[in-house]
Amino acid sequence: MDGMQDSSFKEKPPANAWLAMVIRAEGGLDSPGGSATSSRPASHASPMRNLSSASGGLYVSAPGKIILFGEHAVVYGRTAIAGSIDLRTYVSLFTSADGRIYLSLPDLGVEKTWMLKDLIRAGERLAAEYPIEEDQAPSLEVLVPIARKLSGSCEDQCGVQHLAILAFWYLLLGVVHRKRDLLAVKCTVRFKLPSCVGLGSSGAYCVCIATALLQTAGLIPPPSIPTDDEGSLTWEEKDLDTIRKWATSAESLIHGRASGLDAAVCTYGGVASYKPGTRIEHLKNLPELRVILVNSKVERNTSRMVQTVKERLKKFPSVVEGIFTSIDAISIEAAKILHRPEENGEGGPSENGGCSEHDHHSLQANVPSIKMRWLSNDGGLSSDGDHHSLQPTRGGSVRSTSLASYVAGGKRGSSASAISAASDKGELIDTFTKLNDLCRINNQLLIGLGVGHPKVDQICTTLARYGIHPKMTGAGGGGSVFAFLKPDTPQTLLDMISSELTKLGYEVWQPPLGGPGVVEHTRKPDLFQITSNMLSTPTPKHK
Repeated sequence: MDGMQDSSFKEKPPANAWLAMVIRAEGGLDSPGGSATSSRPASHASPMRNLSSASGGLYVSAPGKIILFGEHAVVYGRTAIAGSIDLRTYVSLFTSADGRIYLSLPDLGVEKTWMLKDLIRAGERLAAEYPIEEDQAPSLEVLVPIARKLSGSCEDQCGVQHLAILAFWYLLLGVVHRKRDLLAVKCTVRFKLPSCVGLGSSGAYCVCIATALLQTAGLIPPPSIPTDDEGSLTWEEKDLDTIRKWATSAESLIHGRASGLDAAVCTYGGVASYKPGTRIEHLKNLPELRVILVNSKVERNTSRMVQTVKERLKKFPSVVEGIFTSIDAISIEAAKILHRPEENGEGGPSENGGCSEHDHHSLQANVPSIKMRWLSNDGGLSSDGDHHSLQPTRGGSVRSTSLASYVAGGKRGSSASAISAASDKGELIDTFTKLNDLCRINNQLLIGLGVGHPKVDQICTTLARYGIHPKMTGAGGGGSVFAFLKPDTPQTLLDMISSELTKLGYEVWQPPLGGPGVVEHTRKPDLFQITSNMLSTPTPKHK
């Protein structure tokens, strides 16, 4: 799965938790000059003609993710639970008439320019030789060799900067295959998300780039569903499904293999349950629980951790299989606790169904295809097309403009929920106690698999003194640790915990869990006001 792969962009300097990536369509370093193409008709009302600097451009963001339960066991066919976190990746996109595509990765020391005309010619050849599969992501097998050639990325180059460039070019080629009169674009991509710590930075990057390019080309329409009181909007279910498919394929270029869980969570938001070979199931009507997230600042080596578990399984097969079975039981129990059927529902989640179609093409073997499934408001299964339910739940029509009815992550205690008892303090404390215990057990099982780290142990020991039992999230061997917070934990205590962990050299966040997925912002996000010198010396985010 995605969380069990190497995370995306490496920070430079290491202390910088915010990665700035700039894709501009101005000036060039590596390619000869060229001309831009004219504006083109689109199948949807496209914002392309209005994406000048004067118009303010297009702003898109997607959340990060954490694996709540099920790491490593999910690789061997067991269940995992993952949720979105409001440490988001932001993209601004503008169009240009100078005929150049300019990619700058300043923190990685990379600056590249290409001519738009070369991209357009490639699109014409693709259209002549390969039919378009309307409901599928672009073929990796077809586009990756072309992307390598045009981007100048050699096949043996596998650093994160080259993989980011390759994913970008894959998405560009996929768009121009379908819309050959694409204009040159310039984007700025910034992260509030630390990299290489298992928080879904690559999934969020691919979701943001895919969304911005698809909308710019008119391959998806502008969003229409409100998500907050600041005017942010998300897309209809069919358009979110398109974004998910494209982002999943692009992410597989970064990780080498992607189950689609990261891209799905970053696209739809919320909290989801996943088992290889089955549909991702969205957990709705979530309790109002908070989490604390701690970055150990130890960059995990995912491949080494996966290999460690594999070797331990080979050495002690019956023991490790027993650990996997226990982790699976923890994930299933956690899903029961987190998902509560509404009063007019007919019970808990239905059994997962199998997948019969490939939602994306892959160069890798044995990557499970994914279809989305979730519970409708009456507790039953909705059709595979109703993907808006994977966005945070809204009461009434999905097109309702009532912002008061919006519920982040389908949480209880709102006008969209029928279970008022969920806000009861006693029930919340009981829920916290169960999840807290499950985290403690799951973390010990991960240590038994050999993926612990002294820094993670120190974080766990520190939080345990406050009655909080965290667990590793992701591959382990460093990375990040999360824990559920007891309801009504006073802010003074949280400040004390944060201060102690910060003095030990860790970063601490309290991000909302299970919030909205990819959205378009009607206002310029504050992050784009930050200057480059501010980006070089960020402070840990604490809410």
